[in-house]
Amino acid sequence: MARKVKEPVAAVKASAMSKFANQLRGWRTKRGWSQAELAVKLGYSNALVSQVEREHKPPSAEFAAKCDEVFDTPATFADLQELVAREAWPSYFAPVIDSETRATQVHEWEQRVVPGLLQTEDYARSVIRAGQPRITPDELERKVASRLERQAIFAREAGRPMYWVVIHEGVLRHVVGSPEIMQTQLGRLIDAADSPDILIQVLPYSASDHPGTDGPILVFDLADAPSSGYTECKGGGMIVEQPEQVGGLVTSMNLIRAAALSPRESRKYIAKIRDEIT
Repeated sequence: MARKVKEPVAAVKASAMSKFANQLRGWRTKRGWSQAELAVKLGYSNALVSQVEREHKPPSAEFAAKCDEVFDTPATFADLQELVAREAWPSYFAPVIDSETRATQVHEWEQRVVPGLLQTEDYARSVIRAGQPRITPDELERKVASRLERQAIFAREAGRPMYWVVIHEGVLRHVVGSPEIMQTQLGRLIDAADSPDILIQVLPYSASDHPGTDGPILVFDLADAPSSGYTECKGGGMIVEQPEQVGGLVTSMNLIRAAALSPRESRKYIAKIRDEIT
């Protein structure tokens, strides 16, 4: 009787996070440094270096840049960190990350949750955990870190984008996590509204006959390419590049803005809602 031959098991592709950890461990070992010694040179805690090497915490862009500086490996760790950040997102969302980093202006409409570019850490953690109740603690922290990493575009010394967002009132009144988490999140929006690079408008319940009910909208104005858009539904999304389709999204955004409160009134309204939360 012929013996059935098993198919070879395909090799598991190493994750970007695993590659980063291996590079960090390899270069540290090559220099003969302990984790504690490397932590001192990087200006981070020993605990953080250990967590990155054990793949328990994703590296930030700043951490990666410091690694390249300390090990004299230009762009090696920075490039891996970018892959780590992209790995945390579903494939359909990856083009959004690229567009955000290249955009001169970002326009957004959101009716579900506070936009990721303005979320606090606790709010992001609560939203992700609620949407993925079976997520592991390590995976949760990786997703939170990647979401917050997107906000680095506002900390750039040059080339910061103008961000103009309209948020539905229901998002502000829906308590996520806890009243304390929500109050802090609304405080974050108030602080962001004071930034010269950020415009926030609130679409109140009283607004009617606006196209925002069709779902969230993102439009990116790019310096080196025509504007593009992004639309999303449960479990998927797509980049929009055809001029007539992008034009339709821009028209929708303008109609939503016209129905929303002014930026000044919106800031006051957010503060009012924050004070009402108990």
